[in-house]
Amino acid sequence: MVVLTYDDGYHVAKMIAKGVDVTKLRRIHDVLKKALDSFAEESDEKDFMLGLVEGLGEIARLREELTRLISLAKSLGITIEVNMRYDEE
Repeated sequence: MVVLTYDDGYHVAKMIAKGVDVTKLRRIHDVLKKALDSFAEESDEKDFMLGLVEGLGEIARLREELTRLISLAKSLGITIEVNMRYDEE
C-alpha cells in the first residue's frame, strides 16, 4: 500500500505550478484549502492534502510577489527576467 505524505503533496503542488498561471494557481489553492476542511481526522490523505495546499499557497505567493517586483522595476525603467525552478537541489 502506498502512503501519501506531506512531501508528496508538496511535490504535486510544484508540478501543478509549472503548468498554470498565477490566477489559476491561486484558485486551485483556494478550492483545495476548502476541501482540506473535510478531513476531520489525522490521516495520510490529510497530510498529503496539507502539503498540496501549503505548497500551492507558497508558490502562488512567490509568483505574485515576483510579478509585483517586476512591475515595480519596470516602472523604474529596469528590466528583470526571472526563471523559476521548483527543484530543491
